[in-house]
Amino acid sequence: MDLLRQTDADLVIDDSLTGTDWLTAGIILVASLALAIVAGRVLRRVVGRALGTGFVTILTARFVSYVIFLLGASYALSTLGVRIGPLLGALGLGGLVVALALQSLAESVVASVLIQARRPYTIGSTVAIDGELGTVVDVDTRTTILDTFDGREVRIPNSTVINTTIANLTRHPVRRSSLAVGVEYASDLEDTIEVLRRAIERVDQIVDEPAPEVLVEQFGASSIDLTILYWHASDVPSELRARSDLAVAVHQALNEADITIAFPQVVVWSGDDEGRSDEPPAPDVDDPPRRRLTTRRRSA
Repeated sequence: MDLLRQTDADLVIDDSLTGTDWLTAGIILVASLALAIVAGRVLRRVVGRALGTGFVTILTARFVSYVIFLLGASYALSTLGVRIGPLLGALGLGGLVVALALQSLAESVVASVLIQARRPYTIGSTVAIDGELGTVVDVDTRTTILDTFDGREVRIPNSTVINTTIANLTRHPVRRSSLAVGVEYASDLEDTIEVLRRAIERVDQIVDEPAPEVLVEQFGASSIDLTILYWHASDVPSELRARSDLAVAVHQALNEADITIAFPQVVVWSGDDEGRSDEPPAPDVDDPPRRRLTTRRRSA
């Protein structure tokens, strides 16, 4: 008890505080908060012009804002007669308890520093993180904020970001996609490949370099499968438009060349194979209709 009383006595210079003291401390605290906000915004603009709107700009502005507010809060406490040095010592044990309780938050803060150092993405990048696809709009000390393409705002903890796979779709100016096409077995493959190449030339969103390719993938169960590999601008809207326009162009080109796009077909017949004719047998009115489960697959 004596130790606690001594600690309390060390923390406070004079406990006879007036309303003016409390008002002064409040004004200092509010002024420091306002100054921290203004300084952070101004610094973010100034540094952003020199270094760009990246993590360095964001963290620098926030660090300066925190320092200004903490200095103002310390001065406000001193006007109330609180000794800052003994107060920090008294909060040592409590700070340890709080640190253990906020371990996950501390992990996210450390992760934000690692993200800043590694720079796997920047503000405006389109990324896929933890199953979410969207544009990075902000990175604070705890979360990475994404705007998804279906209109949602997603906040992913930085501790999760640093421990998961990050796919940066807009790191490079162009990106490659593919489109699968299946044609019937009777098709001439050389002619088909040439038709597909002409279809690619109709799509403005597909870039010339790197050059697109048309490859024979495999002989499927019902078709000969080909794959079109093409490059487009790396943003997602360009990817979707290029895929849609290419599908339309391929369909039109194959129809014009009288090349059939294959699809699975199932032929069902009744009766035994022996003595089977192409014409279906006449139904027996005395017996109820029956269906055989035997099937045969052929190409279109």
